[in-house]
Amino acid sequence: MAKPLENLLSTLSQEEQLELKKFAAYLLLRRKFSAEQVLTNDISSAELAQFNAHGGGFDWLAGEPEIYSLDDGEPVQWPRP
Repeated sequence: MAKPLENLLSTLSQEEQLELKKFAAYLLLRRKFSAEQVLTNDISSAELAQFNAHGGGFDWLAGEPEIYSLDDGEPVQWPRP
């Protein structure tokens, strides 16, 4: 007889569990996009930002050092109309 899902999950390594969570988040986010939206590249900025934030594609940046701060550079001077 098959093990309950909880028992199967506990046999996965931490890395495998993280990958599974990322894939599940991807599947849940993908359900919000219709096939027509994806095919026509007509995804709103908010949807794209949400997908990027929760998709896991930028998780590797968490281990990178912070090399810039708000004190770096000069303030942007926007031209007046």
